[in-house]
Amino acid sequence: MNTNKTYIAFDSVAVLNHENSNLHLFHQLADWQKRYPNRFQFVNLESINFSSLHDDLVDTTVKSNFLKIMAQADNLLIVISERTNVDSPMLNWQISRCVNRFKLPVIIAYAGETALDKDAVQTFWSRLPQKIKKYIGRDSARMCHIPLTMDKIERALGTFSNKTNVYPWDSTTIF
Repeated sequence: MNTNKTYIAFDSVAVLNHENSNLHLFHQLADWQKRYPNRFQFVNLESINFSSLHDDLVDTTVKSNFLKIMAQADNLLIVISERTNVDSPMLNWQISRCVNRFKLPVIIAYAGETALDKDAVQTFWSRLPQKIKKYIGRDSARMCHIPLTMDKIERALGTFSNKTNVYPWDSTTIF
């Protein structure tokens, strides 16, 4: 049973253009939480109104609400795919606040992968948001990298938490 509360960050730039966004991955996580509430506790699934215009997502009020939700989280899950906009201002802002302000351990889940080897970070470098690349370059955030599978996500989210003070070893930990 996983009791850690998780904030999910993903590229929301293209939420109105569903074919070019990671929205389907966000919905997949929401479905997992509904089916397995003892395994997944995502704190921000209901916080984003995807019917709103993108300009609303960068509004100061929305950011203020995101900060309140981040404060409840024990870790951060970032969903990465070949569609991720690595320059997304909102995604990079969320990552920065979760790491710098709330000191959350970061779990980076790679969509479409079932296993990662020791070279995974280098292999998927082009998919990583700019903030993640910066943290890896300075080794200034504790992050683990996993495939986006139910079992791996459950294990990582249940292991790494600022509530228990258990963190990945460095910024390129493969879990």
